[in-house]
Amino acid sequence: MDSRNKFAALEAMCREKAALAKKEMDYWLAEANEWKRFREASCASEVRMPVQLDWCAASDDDQIIAE
Repeated sequence: MDSRNKFAALEAMCREKAALAKKEMDYWLAEANEWKRFREASCASEVRMPVQLDWCAASDDDQIIAE
């Protein structure tokens, strides 16, 4: 592979990584905005908090205590 092809491949890889990073950034900005909305809610204690189930996953060694 000559240097022009290597540079083209590196450019393509960088653009793909940038597109993926933008999607991830957009996701996290949306998450931050949602938490800001909860924080600024007039009665935040009455707002039903979302449950992120992947945070609750436990390994076989862990025990989950239900409240």
